[in-house]
Amino acid sequence: MEAVKGYERGSYIWGRSVHNIRIERLWRDLTEAFGEKWKLFFQTLELHEGLDRDSDAHIWLLHHLFLVAINEDALQWAEAWNNHTIGIRGERQRSPRDMFFFGMIQNGPRGIYPVDDDIIGDIDSYGIDWEDYDDDDILEHHREANHNDNPGDNPFMSNRPERMTRVDVDEPGCPLTEEQIIYLNLQLNSLPYIHTRNMDSYRLIWISALHVCEHMFPVT
Repeated sequence: MEAVKGYERGSYIWGRSVHNIRIERLWRDLTEAFGEKWKLFFQTLELHEGLDRDSDAHIWLLHHLFLVAINEDALQWAEAWNNHTIGIRGERQRSPRDMFFFGMIQNGPRGIYPVDDDIIGDIDSYGIDWEDYDDDDILEHHREANHNDNPGDNPFMSNRPERMTRVDVDEPGCPLTEEQIIYLNLQLNSLPYIHTRNMDSYRLIWISALHVCEHMFPVT
């Protein structure tokens, strides 16, 4: 945003800000809908079912077994969220899908490239959802999920930090040959609960898959 629209315009908000409350609420809703479920599931596998989160092979197996299910949960949640109605002060209730569609009809399609901006009377309070700002659950979620960025040499400056907070997620390499993957999938497809979408079945799938993989390699 800053590269396109220019620096020092407030095009992008760095660090913590009350302007982030709307996206924080979205993250809170997503976590409650399915994110927390998967987090607790993986913690259970680590505590009781032999998952080693430092093992690339185990991470690959998690991807192989559950990535499709996680993506399906995300798509299902996004579809429901895009079609639920939102109350906007001074306007009728509309869904995000309606806002997007009718917004393009009214204002025309646009991207991130510069256009004539609306004149905003109070730029400092623009975009703040004050009702959600008073929601203790959202603020607590924000505090837990966001750490302080390095402020740089000047502790009084609230601007772009020296170092960005980032998480690098490398795709795990596959530890199995093509023939071994085929064998693993055949074993999994024979399980009576392979197509059952609940966390108890997923736990049994993990146990079975890990057992199959462990016995593919000779014991030394």
